[in-house]
Amino acid sequence: MERRDAVLEGLTKDQRGIEIGPWFNPLASKAEGYQCLVLDVFDLATLRQRATEIANVADNIRDRIEDVDLLGSSTDIEELVEARGELGKFDYIVSSHNFEHLPNPIKFLQGCAKALKPSGIISMAIPDKRSCFDYFRPLTSLGQWIDAYEAQRDKPTRAQYFDLYSCLAAFDTGNGASIAFHRGVPPDKVSSSLSLDRYYAEWQEQSRSGSEQYLDTHCSVFTPASFELLIRDLGYLGLAPFEIVRVFDSPGVEFYARLKRSDSPSSLRPPDYEDTRNTLLRRILDESSEASNTRLEATELRNQNTRLKDELSALHREIEALKREAALRDHELSAVRTSTSWRITSPLRRAVTILRK
Repeated sequence: MERRDAVLEGLTKDQRGIEIGPWFNPLASKAEGYQCLVLDVFDLATLRQRATEIANVADNIRDRIEDVDLLGSSTDIEELVEARGELGKFDYIVSSHNFEHLPNPIKFLQGCAKALKPSGIISMAIPDKRSCFDYFRPLTSLGQWIDAYEAQRDKPTRAQYFDLYSCLAAFDTGNGASIAFHRGVPPDKVSSSLSLDRYYAEWQEQSRSGSEQYLDTHCSVFTPASFELLIRDLGYLGLAPFEIVRVFDSPGVEFYARLKRSDSPSSLRPPDYEDTRNTLLRRILDESSEASNTRLEATELRNQNTRLKDELSALHREIEALKREAALRDHELSAVRTSTSWRITSPLRRAVTILRK
């Protein structure tokens, strides 16, 4: 499934939606007939300027940038939608490679719940740490999200910025380095340049100067199962009323998630949640170990073991076939020896044997 189809699956042009930060690549484009507002921290003129100066995109691509209807941070989506008098009026919210940048994901999700109709959908494309520059970073925990929520954090921390850039991962393609790659690449081809001095010095300088500069970074790091656990835990604790509709993987740099606003206690706090949670915790370990050389070696050993078993089974079959053939020949020889002609010619065979000696 193409990524655009994956994100827009089930969303229709007669529904009303919000797309967060699409820049020059809107998925639910107004130009294509979607009744979708654009939310961005930059206005249209700034987005076009940045597309030219930062992204160096072609004119025909820059022309796809659409007017911004909700100007501000996506963390403040509730306030931005309320200012239009449209809380509870939207069918869906689309977020592609935005959620991981949010300094306060719980506040964002609560705002989405206020903006959406009952059973409204959030559809997301999210980077998978196993196939991007987050490769070496630890997964984000629920405690980190709760801490950001209680601190009412409105920007990434210096620690989050440092963590990303001090262990920024890149894959050696053979023709250069790439910070986005496919899952399953050889782990020894992924590495991080030693940059501790540089980013620690930046941290110290920002602290000394009291800088309030917004340091854009990935505030959260996910695999599919870790993301699902966070969302389910938030629903269970009553911190964000969303249930998981679907979280599905891709072989590329991202995975997709579809959440539904829910007021159902049985969906948000299911009686068997302990079992569900333990299953997800185990899946997280499996996903995290995917990039391990040890796991790859173990997989190769298992594959070799399977091949050897197949070869052994083939040899057993060949031996059994030879045994059947030998038994048939023994049977044929026994029949000849018990025949009349065999008995009549026996003295002649003995004489020939004596003469040969």
